[in-house]
Amino acid sequence: MGGCCVGALLLMIGPRFVLFLSWLLSWGWYDAFETRIAAFIFWLFLPCTSLAYMYTYFNNEGVIGGQYLLLVIAAVILDVFSYASSRSNNDD
Repeated sequence: MGGCCVGALLLMIGPRFVLFLSWLLSWGWYDAFETRIAAFIFWLFLPCTSLAYMYTYFNNEGVIGGQYLLLVIAAVILDVFSYASSRSNNDD
């Protein structure tokens, strides 16, 4: 049971920490997102998706297609499942 909690904690904090570092060190945070409010909302609610989007933006010249689209879709699914699992754990 303890390993599951540690894994959930890393999944929740890890992407946000990487995004915070990218903002702090200005690794193109504002280049990938058009507005600061969009970047903040992505950071707050969809951290894995924003990491995948930034990776796609910088490695595929801003075009989301092909395998990069699958990466972004997988990140959205990961974010949704992380919220769903935290909700189901709170219901118990």
